Amino acid sequence: MDESGVRIGCPTGEIVIVPTQVKELYTASPENRKSLTIIETICADRREPPPPVIICPGEKIMENWIQDNLTGAEVITVSPTSYTNEHIALA
Repeated sequence: MDESGVRIGCPTGEIVIVPTQVKELYTASPENRKSLTIIETICADRREPPPPVIICPGEKIMENWIQDNLTGAEVITVSPTSYTNEHIALA
């Protein structure tokens, strides 16, 4: 099982070119971003793994959070902290 935090709206893998004299570079970070957790598993015995779990912050899943390009096998749930808890782990 692997649990990974994700920040929505924050790109990764950016290439920044600066002069060699620049030792540190700071960039603006959007304040309107959301953090969520994605849990994925693999099976060493080649069985099909359980679907990924997407944990969003909050108390209720909003309809506009769901995109048309999802497979339908995902488990989408909410948590006040956007982290896993015993309720999510035992579900």
